[in-house]
Amino acid sequence: MAAVTADLGDDASTIRRRSSDDHRSDSSDAERHSRGREDVRSFEEQLQDPTTAVGFAVLGALAFVAGLALPDGRTVLFALAGIGGFAAVLAAEIEPERAIEARDATRVYETSARNLARLVETIGATADRRYVPLAGRGADGVRLIVPLAADRPRSTDLVAEDGGETGDTTLSLEPVGAPFVAELERSLADGLAGDPERLAEQLTDALADRFEVVDRAEPSIDAGDGRLDVAISEGVFGPADRFDHPVVSILGVGLAVGLERPVDAIVLEDRPGERRVTCWWEPDDASDTDG
Repeated sequence: MAAVTADLGDDASTIRRRSSDDHRSDSSDAERHSRGREDVRSFEEQLQDPTTAVGFAVLGALAFVAGLALPDGRTVLFALAGIGGFAAVLAAEIEPERAIEARDATRVYETSARNLARLVETIGATADRRYVPLAGRGADGVRLIVPLAADRPRSTDLVAEDGGETGDTTLSLEPVGAPFVAELERSLADGLAGDPERLAEQLTDALADRFEVVDRAEPSIDAGDGRLDVAISEGVFGPADRFDHPVVSILGVGLAVGLERPVDAIVLEDRPGERRVTCWWEPDDASDTDG
């Protein structure tokens, strides 16, 4: 019995050592990754510094002059002169960009979302959210339509886009996701897909990889019923149930543009730290049946 206990003790000690080693290995990998990102950032900053371009140009000029004076090393020196000249042009062409940190962008969005939510509540709007495309206008022509409750105060009547008064008044807004989708559409060789499955893949890939507003976006689509469910992790802009959240807005606008029809959206919480965005639209077979 004592021998068994001793064996277990040795195994436990080994497991602890391995766990400690694994932890140190993970920490080391994270540190190397962090240092790598800092090195890349430092290199980019150096390229954006005007003195860097001047330095490369001077180096190229010196190498060229030395090549004229030293025939034996002319080949190597002329090659260095060419490299210096190219590097100078490259450094001069790279213009520094003004960057906004994610937390600052989040603060701006949160403030706007709170103000819009209060406005919607004040004028008696419903909880419905619909992204409606205007024919031939692309992402810039999509509007976020928020119906107003029938028993709202009459003083909250709004004006329609054509300038006339509306009967069943709705609040029409430009969605946050429109410029994101417009940029995505320009980056795709064939534009946004008209096929629901392919379109869902394009949009969810863009959320996680291109715009990096979430770490994970997993789509589940039923094209026959006209429904897309996307499981998302918490992202840059916080909980997705806020008013016209960028994640929801990108999905709603993208689907509306690609499918060329209105898209409704809602956000549900599956479990802490994870939410599910559900979008639905009228499928093709339903349109054919109605026609």
